[in-house]
Amino acid sequence: MKNIQRNTTTVMSVSLPRNAINNMEEVRKSTGQSRSAFIASLIQKAAEDKRLERIYKRGEKTAKDFKITSEDDIDRILHEP
Repeated sequence: MKNIQRNTTTVMSVSLPRNAINNMEEVRKSTGQSRSAFIASLIQKAAEDKRLERIYKRGEKTAKDFKITSEDDIDRILHEP
């Protein structure tokens, strides 16, 4: 028996400035995406950017905590007894 997914999308109405719509249409047409797919990809990219920002901040804190200023410092930390 096939597993059929239902209710995977929700219709949403948004208001945007005309120039934003024009820019969106130009870019999305050049990528061959529908409006829905284009907006979904923007949301996914924003979420990924946020995730990477958290990772970079954690990395900066770790570098500061361990006084890491170069790759040599990382090598030293990984290989010290």
